[in-house]
Order: sequence, then structure tokens, then C-alpha cells
Amino acid sequence: MKLYNFLKAAGLFSMFGMALISCDNDTDLGPSIFEIDENVQRNELDQWIYDNYTKPYNIAATYKWNQAFGYYDKTLFPPRVENVEPALRMVKKIWIDSYTQAAGPNLVKEIAPRQFHLIGSYNVNDNNTITLGEAGGGARITLFNTDYVKHDDLESIRQFVHTVQHEYVHILNQTKDFDRVSWATISQAGLYTSSWNSYDDVESNEIGFVTSYARSNYDEDFAETASFILMKTKVEWTAFLAGIKSANAKADILKKVDLVVSYYKEKLKIDFWALRDLAEQNTNDVVDGNF
Repeated sequence: MKLYNFLKAAGLFSMFGMALISCDNDTDLGPSIFEIDENVQRNELDQWIYDNYTKPYNIAATYKWNQAFGYYDKTLFPPRVENVEPALRMVKKIWIDSYTQAAGPNLVKEIAPRQFHLIGSYNVNDNNTITLGEAGGGARITLFNTDYVKHDDLESIRQFVHTVQHEYVHILNQTKDFDRVSWATISQAGLYTSSWNSYDDVESNEIGFVTSYARSNYDEDFAETASFILMKTKVEWTAFLAGIKSANAKADILKKVDLVVSYYKEKLKIDFWALRDLAEQNTNDVVDGNF
């Protein structure tokens, strides 16, 4: 199980040091179909989930406490019911709607995590870090801190949704792999390390990685490169590149970006930059309350 140095935390997060995602993408994800029963009695929230996630996209979303999911050594609690739909609306607007607008109605229906599980509390670790989300095998994504997402705050939104964007890239790669041979020619193998969390992002930027977690391995590097861009505005992406001092590092990042763009075009028939534009607009809509 890997730990993802998602962001250097700010504000409330500063007391925890680092925010993390636990990511395990070793199991290929195949087609999965839920048995959909139109006649099941559902409460209002469950009906909304059924109508907006399960029926159109074959994705379950759960929010009640389930000890079978583990976390025996943690003090966690389920989300307040009133916070579940706004969180899922936000994910749908920024992730599902962006991909659907860019690729058409069938991509997310055919390729997606099959379950979201929401937890209300922060997942605080013994080393004063927090885990924002977890994913195993691409089948289920667990999202923590559902009760604390600020739906009008850009950074709060990004912290929550980046988990989904990152893991979805892995799921796409499990279905249609990227060009690993070309990727391996960019950053030397010795630059990848299991001790990625010993380096800050700026240091990693200067050797050709968008974040320190991208230094974990080729798979994480690809997923981080793609999701990092999808969570940035055009202005922020331009400023990020301008801030890299090493010409070689900048060139390596741009080579990786070219491979990401080619992958989306050739394997998924998606204009990656158009997808990024849609994600930016949909994120702005969430900040403005239009979701």
C-alpha cells in the first residue's frame, strides 16, 4: 500500500503536516454490472444516488458506517447525511461531467470505479499526517473528510476531488495502458524512490516531476502528471512551468505531458486540453454554487 503526499496542507491541514492518499492499483478492473431493481424502497438520499450514479453510470455510493471496510485502529465516523449529496454532486460535476462532455456519454459508464465510500472524519495517522482518500484495485474509492469540505473554497474542493482524478487515470491505464517504453526514457530509473515523501515538491519539480509522489514509480508519475494538470487552471499551469529553474527538468515534464496528451487522444479519443478546460469550468461552477 502506497501513501500519496497529496498537498502541503494549509489552514486547518497545517496541524497535520502532510495530506495523503493511499493508492493500490495493482488489480486490473474489468466490467462490473450492478443488479438494478427499480422497485427497491429508498430514502431520498439513496434515491438521488441511484438516479445520478448507479443507474446512469453503474457506480454505487455508500455513506453508512461499515466495519467490514476496516479501519479497526482508527477513530472515524460516517458523514452527516446532509453532507453526502453535496460532496457527490461536486465529484460528479468536476469528474463525471467533464469526462462525459469531452468523451461522450459512454466512457464513464464503461470505465469507472464501481463504488465510492464516504467517511465524514479526517483520517489522522500516527506520524501527524492525514489520509484524504484510499483506493484499492480501482474498484472502490474511499473519500475522507466529507463533513469538512467547503464547497465554495477552491483549495478545499481540489483536496477532495484530486483523489478521484488521480485514481481514475489509474483505472483508465488498467484498461488501456500508456506507452511505458517512451515514459522510461524521460526520467532515469534512479530518480524514482520509495522515499519520495522525504522530498518536497519544489525539489522534485527541479528534477522533472510535477510532485514528489510522482517519483514513486512510472504508474504514479503518469497519474500524477495527468491529474495535476486537470486540477490546475491555465494560468496556474503556465506559472508552474515558469517557476521551474532547471531547463532540463522543464523539458522532461513537457515530454511527459506530450505522452499524456497522446495517450488521451490515441487511446481514449479525448482532447486532453479540452478536458482540462472543462474541468476548470466545472470546478468554477462548483465554487460559484452551480452544481
